[in-house]
Amino acid sequence: MNINHNVIVPSQNNFDLLRLLFATAVFFVHAYVLSGSSILQPLTVFLSSEVAVKSFFVVSGFLIFMSYENTNNLSRYLSKRLRRIYPAYFTVVMLCAILGVFFTLVSFENYFSVAWLNYLTANLLFLNFLHPDLPGLFSTNQMSAVNGALWTLKIEVMFYLSVPFFVWMMHRLGRWQVLLGLYVVSLCYRVGIEMWGAASGSPIYQELLRQLPGQLVYFIAGASLY
Repeated sequence: MNINHNVIVPSQNNFDLLRLLFATAVFFVHAYVLSGSSILQPLTVFLSSEVAVKSFFVVSGFLIFMSYENTNNLSRYLSKRLRRIYPAYFTVVMLCAILGVFFTLVSFENYFSVAWLNYLTANLLFLNFLHPDLPGLFSTNQMSAVNGALWTLKIEVMFYLSVPFFVWMMHRLGRWQVLLGLYVVSLCYRVGIEMWGAASGSPIYQELLRQLPGQLVYFIAGASLY
């Protein structure tokens, strides 16, 4: 079965506008959550960072499947994905880690410590949840995590790595059979986690909901649109 139709999206499209709108929504909602400013509170009536993040994943599903099917080989696809995300990601993590010394509440020696190295290592490997904080930085804020929103990039990278396997499955089982199967599995995961979370009240279920299986439903929706 050949599923490669080499769909080319015109260069003049609205994907960049959509990204800008989603990013703006996330920015303002996070600004309110982190600051608790009453001035920003009314914006949360009209804006939802949760909807914006899910929308990002839908767009990613469309564009990443298109990128893979319009790329000659796997190594070139992975190279394109790596260059797309990692240089900017690396820069953000490094700048925050280095410039944080000017805003921390601890001394220079205590800042550049093992905890600083742990933060740098975990975040450069997309394992933000292991060490989200820098020593003495934002410790008096409502949330002390540095760039907590970077958790979405870990999911994005996992999507990048999953697409070749998904397409391989489509060649053997059928395009719509695989897309529907992945969608249903992800949807069942979300429903199950939400039910167990509501019954137990444990915050761990909310964290599990944010992981790859729970976000796959949006990514597959975008892939189906492509």
